[in-house]
Amino acid sequence: MSDEEYEYEYGSEEDYQYGSGADDDDPKDDLIAIENAFYEGDELKTEKPTNALEQMVILHHRLQQMPQMLERYREMLGYVSRVTRNECTDSINQVLDTVSACTDLKSVGEVYRLTLGALKSGGNERLWFNTKAKLAKAYLQGGDFAAADHTIAELHRTCTGADGADDQSKGTYLLEVYGLIIQLCTATKDTARMREVYPRVMQLNAMYMATGQWSMAYNEFYEGFRNYQEAGNKRAKDCLKYVVLANMLALSDINPFAAREAKVYQEEKEVAAMMELRMAYETNDLARFEKTLQNKANRILDDNFIMAYVEPLKRRMREQVLLAIVRPYRRINLAFMARELNLPEPAVEGLLVELILDERLSGSIDQLQGFLQVGEDDADNSPKKYEALMGWSDELRKATTALTSRIALTADARG
Repeated sequence: MSDEEYEYEYGSEEDYQYGSGADDDDPKDDLIAIENAFYEGDELKTEKPTNALEQMVILHHRLQQMPQMLERYREMLGYVSRVTRNECTDSINQVLDTVSACTDLKSVGEVYRLTLGALKSGGNERLWFNTKAKLAKAYLQGGDFAAADHTIAELHRTCTGADGADDQSKGTYLLEVYGLIIQLCTATKDTARMREVYPRVMQLNAMYMATGQWSMAYNEFYEGFRNYQEAGNKRAKDCLKYVVLANMLALSDINPFAAREAKVYQEEKEVAAMMELRMAYETNDLARFEKTLQNKANRILDDNFIMAYVEPLKRRMREQVLLAIVRPYRRINLAFMARELNLPEPAVEGLLVELILDERLSGSIDQLQGFLQVGEDDADNSPKKYEALMGWSDELRKATTALTSRIALTADARG
């Protein structure tokens, strides 16, 4: 690029930055500045056309110039295939968020129609789905429940197989659809349909739990909890209990009870019990954890779904406590750890092997002396030393996963 061209680009960028000021008093001046900076006649001259056109669309919207807004938006969509998906997503979402508040519903509908058409032809499935979901929310907010229902049905069809059944591989999309259905049912007071949705949500989340995808299960349970909480549905309480369960299994540092939505349920006895369990987990208080879990008044173990994951949960808790015990030491006796955890030494050794293999603990086990050496493994010995234990650990993992899945499916069948 020549010095002259560089100066032109630099000057244009300055004008663009000035023109993009959303808080300026005169959007008309901003619009003129952008057009002067980036257009030579009818030809757009910039390395970032989507950014420039995005700002023009927003400014036309502020000026209530709907035909010009749509014209510039069509032009912007013509460039989305030439930029990265992140840039495309950012620009489109910025426009959609801006126009969604518009009272000219015809223009809003046209913006969504243009967007969905461009995304479908461009093969951007995720952004197409998100845009369609935004349209459904816009209909819900505007009180057009028939249009919302139709749009949600279109979204749902993208998540089904040839037989019309839900495609479980599209679990995240399905949960978004169910969330929209819950909002629609709340607005239309359709309690019968809402009762149909709940088992489907639970089935998807149970799949994540059964396969040990704890973080995914936590995220989806939390989303389900929020949807039911906003709907004022009593299922929110059960969902919150499962949020806490998945949260602990995922080793999350996030305290779900810190959220405003969760605090509403703190006085509920079963939720308070889960809160007590979470506090014991957070403070590595194994005795308090066991006492809370076994207290019949808390009714934690009366829940079949939670019962299915008690053993993995206990194991997680023991792992956390074991890490806390080991932390101050360079060398620590296995017998001492066994006494602290009230477990046989082989069980403690198994926990240590799992932690080392999962790279949550750096160290090596001296089986002859009965010690854990904390720190870097002996590079010469560790592969041979752990070969047998790794095989044993893999078999244990498989057996545990299979058993947990069977228990979960039995509990789900019992309802």
